[in-house]
Amino acid sequence: MARTWEDMIETFRALGGTADNIVRGNGARGRGIFPIDKSKPARLHVPENLLISDDDIVFIDGRLKIRSSAAYGRSEREFFEEYQDIFSWGDTGRSECSAFIQGLEELPPEVLSLLFPDGIAKPQSHDDHERIEQEFVQSRKLERNGKCVLMPVVELVNHGPTARPFATTNGVSIEGMFSDEVLVRYNAQDAFGIFLSHGFASPELVAYSVAARREGPQKLIVGRKTNDKSKRGSLNIPNFRIDGDTLEVSCLMIGNKRFPRLPKGIFCHIAREAGWTNVEEEFDAIVHRNRMTFLHLLQLLEPHEGKLIPTVRKMIRYQLEAMSHCIGTREL
Repeated sequence: MARTWEDMIETFRALGGTADNIVRGNGARGRGIFPIDKSKPARLHVPENLLISDDDIVFIDGRLKIRSSAAYGRSEREFFEEYQDIFSWGDTGRSECSAFIQGLEELPPEVLSLLFPDGIAKPQSHDDHERIEQEFVQSRKLERNGKCVLMPVVELVNHGPTARPFATTNGVSIEGMFSDEVLVRYNAQDAFGIFLSHGFASPELVAYSVAARREGPQKLIVGRKTNDKSKRGSLNIPNFRIDGDTLEVSCLMIGNKRFPRLPKGIFCHIAREAGWTNVEEEFDAIVHRNRMTFLHLLQLLEPHEGKLIPTVRKMIRYQLEAMSHCIGTREL
């Protein structure tokens, strides 16, 4: 069995993986991956045969395994299960997810209802073991080509808000020069979204509106699916749908540290296309409601203490900070 890091990496390479100039270590974000020689590029690549669909994951007697009926090679199956036992789920993965679930349970009910208004992001099972298992898979999977996969070794790389995203052609890769820790941007989320999906606070560059539904002459539905694949000229904007007097957007940016005039510009462009009036004032009202939501969360947390509460407070500060970078309007 590959009991050491070196043995595991050797087996990983034999199965088609790439692990160049990297080593496991500890840094400001805890355990992570670091370049051995900072003057040279580091590269990690998980080939297609080692990407395991989340539908094929099962937990048996406390161990993470691949479903027996799933079509994976014997060598790939043995490597993945051993890797999970020693370096991931069986190492710190289970205890970290258990601590997060316990921290959620300690939060005041009114805080939980604001963090998870629909109960979607919170694991649905009432069985503690199953909830911890669900949280582990949820926090480590990557959506790729319409399918969610777990990716050994690469999942050990920590998130950085300004880092490059995963490369997802012919497997999953991370490559580049790193002055300190090897980092990757997990997804295009804000501080709120990163907390909900991964359980930590991160100073993201953008802020998106909380999910919302507003009735009235100009109906608005705002989602939290950060999809910006629609185009207006050279700019990416969220997917949106106009149905009579209803405007539905997949997400709504309300702050951007790099481009503070862009959030209002995108909303005004879409809202005018929907035939709305007073679009700038409407956007300001949306930002105000978001600001008050997070300030209300801080107020609810004031009399409470708990292991997760400092993280929630930090997340709120990061979200409000990103929201404050919304100044002026950029015409699209």
